[in-house]
Amino acid sequence: MISYAEIRGECMKKKIAVCGSGWSNEYLKTVMSGIRKCAHETNTDVFLLMNYTVTNAESYKESGESNIFRLLEHSSFDGVIVLSNTLHTQDEYEYLCNIIKEKSLPAICLEYQLPGIDFIGTDNYSGMQELCEHLFSHHKISRPVFVSGPVENTESNIRRKALEDVMKNHGVTLTEEDVIYCNWNYYEVVEEVPKWLEKNVLPDVFVCANDVMAMAVCEVLEERKIRVPEDVMVTGFDRLESAVLFTPMIATVDRGWDDMGYRAMECLLQKLDDSKLVISEYVNSKAVPAKSCRCELSQDYQDKKPKNLGLYNNIVNSAFWGGHLCDIAERLGKIISDEELHVSFVTYLQEDHKYEGDELYICLMNNFFSSISDETELIQSGYTDTMDIIAGLKDGLPLPRMTMDTCELIPGYDADSLEGKVYTFLPFYCAEGGYGYVAFGNELPMMYDYSLYNWMRNLTECFGHVRQNIILADMNRKLEILSLTDGLTGVHNRMGCEKLAYPFLEKCHREGKRAVLMFADINKMKRINDKFGHIQGDVAITTVATSISEVLTDRWIIVRYGGDEFLMVGECDKEEEAERLLQEIMNRMKEKAAQMKLPYKLNVGLGFVFVEPHENLDLTDCLRRADEAMYEMKKITHKEK
Repeated sequence: MISYAEIRGECMKKKIAVCGSGWSNEYLKTVMSGIRKCAHETNTDVFLLMNYTVTNAESYKESGESNIFRLLEHSSFDGVIVLSNTLHTQDEYEYLCNIIKEKSLPAICLEYQLPGIDFIGTDNYSGMQELCEHLFSHHKISRPVFVSGPVENTESNIRRKALEDVMKNHGVTLTEEDVIYCNWNYYEVVEEVPKWLEKNVLPDVFVCANDVMAMAVCEVLEERKIRVPEDVMVTGFDRLESAVLFTPMIATVDRGWDDMGYRAMECLLQKLDDSKLVISEYVNSKAVPAKSCRCELSQDYQDKKPKNLGLYNNIVNSAFWGGHLCDIAERLGKIISDEELHVSFVTYLQEDHKYEGDELYICLMNNFFSSISDETELIQSGYTDTMDIIAGLKDGLPLPRMTMDTCELIPGYDADSLEGKVYTFLPFYCAEGGYGYVAFGNELPMMYDYSLYNWMRNLTECFGHVRQNIILADMNRKLEILSLTDGLTGVHNRMGCEKLAYPFLEKCHREGKRAVLMFADINKMKRINDKFGHIQGDVAITTVATSISEVLTDRWIIVRYGGDEFLMVGECDKEEEAERLLQEIMNRMKEKAAQMKLPYKLNVGLGFVFVEPHENLDLTDCLRRADEAMYEMKKITHKEK
């Protein structure tokens, strides 16, 4: 059988998609460090399709966040790594399983087994067993309490079984009364553990199914003046950075997430060469005793301990973070057009992008702006075939606005570069539908906490305001047009004349150009109304207006100046040209009258006056001259009749 690598070509860089949720941020950070290391070593590009779906999210948020995974349909990937234990909804599980099957993509899932997909997970049992044995053998405990995850959760139950097996070896049994179910959740711990303490005697140790719950237990105990570890020990599972920096440092289990990420990437690349290869293995976990179980951290882990300076820097950065978001909101708050949005946002990012990094692409669906004008809805699921790159940075320099096929994912993607890169993609949406996505071409410190989520929410609000501003501006333009337009004929009314004609005449005077005021007056209009009715009178007026509009170009200002009077303002150098245009209007009007078989003869008096470049006349003076000329024309016409 031909390998996947042979089909793709050995010299072509591999593209691997990683699908996961950022709600478990420290897990994501650690796993991605392993994936990134392997990607660099193998010159492989990684496309992290990440969302921030959280428990009890509104339905539109769940679908909007999950939509990022539908980029799998638009581009060709060599394989997929699914961070399955971070996924939140059943729809996400089902979609990823289906798309992997439909596209026959080599795939590996981590931690949580998905049907028909190869698997790498944590050996939850060995590390927890080692930690519990340490508690019984070294600290001589006799009565633990287990703070559990969800009742039916496999990982939590395996960790519980490890505790129970150690207890059995030491002649102790875990009763159901000594199990507190808290659903991995800090808030449930601070609610349930106090209830348990009111009814029970303090145990030797709280063995928690994860570090988050362990830290929450410590806080509950501190509120009750119960000392950790002097009065009672507390342990966790995961070795989160926050647990390592916690006081007291949490005794825990290292899951080897970085090794898992590296191994997942390594195995997936092997599968590209051997489609028959089946991966099903567990990464060893390791007990890490620490202060919360009355132990000192081993030297090996002392060297791995994160520095408090990093925590301090995070606090300092957060003080500037809010200002950064406010600056973006302020910069985009008054924008009323798509081009203005592009220029303003790119200009701002060029000035300050220390949080966003040097490579950033804001990719809007191609109907983001068009849906405003044609009043259609935004797409709810999936992406348009092309994307509008409304703002972009490459190597810290701004990119021009451009259109890109969605299958490219990012503009100017270099599949032949000699360096494996990691790109991060986030969903961009609102309650009304999808906006598109945002892509980063580098690792961002803010990616692994809710700073990036807050950045995206802020950006969503800003773009929502831009859409509303454009809608309001468009409505105002339409209202202004209506206020300047004659309802019967569609040409300008007297207000339109004052609004448009004066600036036009000023411009002609300023540029030394000759302007002309043409006028038209329907003869015997009263007779038409009296004999044939006002409906036919309106037909006569609209026929004349249409004839004028068809002959004169858009550069002319056409005004219904009175009931049956029309004024036309434009540029004209020669009298012959003015006379030619008037004759064309007369001919066009006669043709229309004949086609319509009007029951009356439609006659119009036509004339013009020039405004010379040296005449600095205001609009009132010009209109007065036009009125006088029109009046003289009427007198001549009536005498001839």
